[in-house]
Amino acid sequence: MKGWRGLLMLCAALYLLGGCAVYTPRDVKGVEDLINQAAAAGAEKKAPYEYYSAKEFLSNAKDELGEADDKNAKMFGEKARAQAEKALQMSK
Repeated sequence: MKGWRGLLMLCAALYLLGGCAVYTPRDVKGVEDLINQAAAAGAEKKAPYEYYSAKEFLSNAKDELGEADDKNAKMFGEKARAQAEKALQMSK
């Protein structure tokens, strides 16, 4: 009986940890908003590398999300957010 309980706990933990890689349309919207703010602040000229990197990473995240590859979608999404935040900061 104890063996089954341990196995069940392990499965539950793996299930919960697997959910950590989920990237959602809400995440995409948040990064899009940051990119738009950066554009409004003039990032296309003041921080072009960061601005266009953010746009490209977000495009990759959307592609991966469309293919149900949450792990890569999240990775690209996080890179997009970081670049968008940097572009916005550099443009202020």
